[in-house]
Amino acid sequence: MGRWGDIAGTVRSALAAAATVLLCASSAAALTININPGATLAGNTAALDAFNRAADQWEAVFSDDVTVTIDADLLNLGASNIIGQASSAQLGAGYDGIRNQMVADAADESDNGIVAFLPTAAQFSAVVPVGFGLDGTLQATKANLKAMGFAGLDGTFGVSDGTIEFNTQFAFDFDNSDGVGAGLTDFESVAAHEIGHTLGFVSVVDTIDFLVDQGSTANVFLNPLDLFRFGTASGNPGTTTEFTNFDRNLIPGQDAFFDDLLSEISLSEGVFNGDGRQASHWKANELTGTLIGVMDPTLAAQEVLSITADDIRAFDLIGWDVAEAETVSVPAPGSLLIFGVGLLLLRRRIAV
Repeated sequence: MGRWGDIAGTVRSALAAAATVLLCASSAAALTININPGATLAGNTAALDAFNRAADQWEAVFSDDVTVTIDADLLNLGASNIIGQASSAQLGAGYDGIRNQMVADAADESDNGIVAFLPTAAQFSAVVPVGFGLDGTLQATKANLKAMGFAGLDGTFGVSDGTIEFNTQFAFDFDNSDGVGAGLTDFESVAAHEIGHTLGFVSVVDTIDFLVDQGSTANVFLNPLDLFRFGTASGNPGTTTEFTNFDRNLIPGQDAFFDDLLSEISLSEGVFNGDGRQASHWKANELTGTLIGVMDPTLAAQEVLSITADDIRAFDLIGWDVAEAETVSVPAPGSLLIFGVGLLLLRRRIAV
């Protein structure tokens, strides 16, 4: 069984100064994912077709009128247990600036009322390992911020939203329509999983886990996914008040779950100090006996992963608009929310 990989680095600053970007509402249409293939992927028609089918899966789910551009290629990743890895451009800003836009973006979605109860910076608290603190910022992938309604990001920070690399040490099956051959890995499943990370399925617990392993401490940022990350030790919310006030659990190695009061979905705990799987994933099916979704951290030979309702729910709450939700009639807001937020571009590589 192959894993999506291990931490390949930590956050690095790519720009010295913040830029001002407008937040604005946009009319829903359809997500477009553009693949910019490297030489090896471009020369492998079957692989590129499979990658595009994986992109089609996500495009069919979300109605956000944004374009996500992904650089991708096939190459030897130097580790025989890493199937693929994703590196996403991330943008950081003050906690309330991004939190408030998440709330505004969810306001016209009747099933996303819980987002309004996300804690403000003044209300937020989390449990972290000894020596760690919070730096007061939220960071999200550029693609995720586009979904929230941030405009002009490509013009300011460049077109690419991330890079995905597939390991040529794996024998892939590039067409699962007739099943996956014995001993082969389904390429489309890998591609769909990696695209999910570019779209925003990322947790700072992986950064904390890496730093703890290195004997270091730091003040750390949060990712949108972490705003829904709870654990038994930090409190299990049962009401909207508890959802706002209970600690988020950012300690590697402790049980964690994605909680929106309607459901609790188990999350991985960390490579170095947890369950051996990166925290930016659902809990591995081989550990629980239940496959949660395409953001599972491992993939067995001949296994095919598909986007599930649990995957969709998580992305819905961190800023993506589910296509089916567009049929719900919601009164339009009385005025357009437009304000400036300083965003700092960071490049975060996480092999997954």
